[in-house]
Order: sequence, then structure tokens, then C-alpha cells
Amino acid sequence: MAAIKDMALWRQLRSPGSALLLLTTALCLIRANSQPGLDVRLGGTTATVVPGDVALLALFILCVASVARHGLVRSSRAAACAATAFCALVVITGATNGSAPLVASVKVVELAVLALGALVLVRTREQLEAMVDVLVLFTIAADALGLVKFVQAGGGRQSSFLGEHDFAALATLPLLYGLILVFEGRRTMRAAVCIVAGSIGCILGAALASLLGLYLGALAIAFAIVRRGDLRYRPAAVTLATLAVVTAGTLTLRSGDFGFLQAWFGKPEQRPGQYAASWSQRLIFTYIDGRVFLGHPLLGTGWYPLLPPHEFARYLPAAKRRFSDQPTRYFPSSAKPLIPQQTFDQVPAELGLVGSVVFLVLLAGVARAAVRAARGSPLAVAWFVSILGAIAGEALFGGTPLTAEFWLVIGLALALGRGLDLVR
Repeated sequence: MAAIKDMALWRQLRSPGSALLLLTTALCLIRANSQPGLDVRLGGTTATVVPGDVALLALFILCVASVARHGLVRSSRAAACAATAFCALVVITGATNGSAPLVASVKVVELAVLALGALVLVRTREQLEAMVDVLVLFTIAADALGLVKFVQAGGGRQSSFLGEHDFAALATLPLLYGLILVFEGRRTMRAAVCIVAGSIGCILGAALASLLGLYLGALAIAFAIVRRGDLRYRPAAVTLATLAVVTAGTLTLRSGDFGFLQAWFGKPEQRPGQYAASWSQRLIFTYIDGRVFLGHPLLGTGWYPLLPPHEFARYLPAAKRRFSDQPTRYFPSSAKPLIPQQTFDQVPAELGLVGSVVFLVLLAGVARAAVRAARGSPLAVAWFVSILGAIAGEALFGGTPLTAEFWLVIGLALALGRGLDLVR
């Protein structure tokens, strides 16, 4: 109880700017379709305004006023310009596809306000700690509900109140933070809470992409520690043990999704599709997205919430010939929209070469800031590479926690890269 009472979160809630950023972050970690909303007619579609939208608008106004007064730190300007260009492409190309895609594009872009808010408002170590508090508390709450559902369902992956991929991606952030505390040899109880809560969330969400992100984050921490010449046995042992536990738990829940390994190293299939699994389906979707990109190489199809049949149906016959050993159910229907599975497929297919280059410039700018911050703490680079892993398993959608986490991590990485005093 004392640890909860002493959280930086409560002190930062007394500051209007910090309180607005923390509240907005908390609201955006709740799926938009789980929030109460007001339907507003817009052209030929309906836009639902939820509390998260209102908070994002208020945060945007506050940040714009702050930037107008103080400007942006020079080191953050290139990444900020790339983020602005990416968001503009999403909205403009969405608008060309109709009112529904326009609303969907705005819902994705508005979450970028979290990046702006973190960049502008997170200036001290205590403000960073308060943001971590929000992530930890949400992870603990998601763990509690996830464990209840796990028991009720008799096992299996759990979405809690987030969604499996969102849950695992969120839990990875406090877990990596806790591992950094272990290496730094401070705040033992806080480190233990973060590691336990994060590990439970990663296992229950059982997202292989987030497991990849966890490995990348742990490698980033290890590289920074080795480069600093501060590698010690106990923290390394704790990290390896944590990775082993999370990996074992995740793979146990996802044991049916490694059919491709059985196909490569096991007995030959007795029937077509015997070893088919979810990653086999993702490969099919990647192939189709690749064909869509080749059909619209410059600007893609334009942004869509879901890719309509007229943009991909003509590539289905080729996909079925290419993956003739896969079950019919693994192919998208030519009568229904295709749900993008990975951000790294979604961006080329819907924004083409131009959007892909802008997106990569954005990621490169953030990576540069994260590496610069690693001279003081590996937190920024660990979180950044972990979220890159996470978006390899889910596309960017408005109103989803993973998209909120993506933009929040970008903003925090830029904030950490702004000055080393932030993490000392």
C-alpha cells in the first residue's frame, strides 16, 4: 500500500498539463468501442465521439499552445515533421476513399496526439515515472481480468479488456522497465511488481509478435549494459529466467500455431493443410498485400479501415494457386473486406512507396533519439524496438490500445532523446 501511495502518478495529477496527458493516455488504453459514445452523422457515415476523442482534442490544443510559445527542440523536429507527413497522408488518402475511410483515418491519426503530448509535456524523471505508473496499473488490471477469464475458460489466450495483441504489447512495456531497474540495482519492489505483472500479461495475451518485441527489448537492454561495462550476473540471470518463463507460457498457449515447423521438420502431411496455423494465414495475407502494393506502387490504395474486396479480390486466384496446400478458410472472402494483419504490410498496401518511405523516416528519427537516450538509460530504445515487434502482429486501427501504445512510445522516445537529465 505504501508503494501505491508513493507513486509519482498522484503527485503529477496535481499539475493540469501532466494530469491531462495521463488521463488521455488512460482513456486511449481502453478500446473506443468499449467507451460510451455519441453518434454524429458525417456525410454518408456515422462517427462515434467517445471520451478519449474529447481528451485527445483538449491535449492537442494544450500542446499546440505550448509549441507556439516554446517551439520544439531541434533534435525532435525531423521526426515530428515525418510524423506530421505520415498523418497527413493517412487522412488525405482516406478522404479520397470516402467518408467512412476518412473517419477511420482521423481515428488513427488523432492517437498521434499522445506522441505530441509526451514530447511536449514529459520533461522530468517524475513525469516519466507517472506515465510508467499508468502503464503498470493498467497492466495489473488487465492481468486480474485476464486471469479470471483464463480460469473460467479453462485456459487459452485471453484478451482481458484490451485484445490479445494489445494486452501483450502493453504488458511488455512495464516488464522491460522492471528489467532495467534490476540492472540498475534500485527500487527492488517496483521492479518485481513490473516484472511479474508484465510477465503475466505477456503470457495471457500470448502474442508471438510481442514475444519478438520482448526479445528485441531485452537485447537492447543487454547491449546498452554491456557497452556501459556494467553487466552483472544477478540481473542477467533474472532477465534470462524471465524470458524463459514468458516464452514457455506463450508457446504453451500458442502450441497449435507452429504447424510450419512440423511441416519443415516433422512427418509429411497426410492431408492438405494438416499443419496449417495462424502464421500460415498471415503469410497468405502478406502475399495479397504485396500484390496490392505492386498494383498501386506509388500511393497505394489510400487508407481504409478494412481493405474492400474491389482492391484485392483479383489477387485471390493467384494466392490460392501459390498456397494451394492451405485450407480455404485461411483465404479472405471476395465478398468481405480484408482485415490488415500487420502494420508493415498495411502501410505499403494502403500508402504505397511514398507512405512507406515517410513511415521509415519517422521510425529512423525515433530510433536515432532512442539510441541517443541510451547513453543515460536503455528504456527508450527497449520500448521502441518492442513496439516494432508488436506492430508486426497487428495493423494500425483507430481506437485500439496498440495504436495508442505505438504513438505513446514514439513520443516518449523523442522526449527521452531530448535530454539525458530526464532519466538520471
